[in-house]
Amino acid sequence: MITLSVDPDLPSADARRSLASWLRAEERLRKGVTTTSPEGMSADRTDVLQVAAGDAGTAMVLVQAIAGWLTHRRDDVTVTLSRPDGWSAELDVHRARDMDQVTALIEAAVRAVTPSGK
Repeated sequence: MITLSVDPDLPSADARRSLASWLRAEERLRKGVTTTSPEGMSADRTDVLQVAAGDAGTAMVLVQAIAGWLTHRRDDVTVTLSRPDGWSAELDVHRARDMDQVTALIEAAVRAVTPSGK
């Protein structure tokens, strides 16, 4: 399970809804996208997205979808991906505008989010 949070916080609720909708448009992600309020999260932070990405193919679709969503944003937004084991990475709209950097981010993120041995 990969958790996605969107910063800055305001208007992150709208950004999260937009990202969730964008991800659900991807057939391989559609059923695995959920919204949740994580334990220990302060009241001023609402929910985060969780995406089931159990293999390299699904992880690739996830990261490519996030990069595509970021390139269509007009405001400065950062999406943070994290796993329960403490790993995290950030994708931001500034980097998403350079396709070479997007490719490098996708490759690094897919390697990082893919469970070992799959």
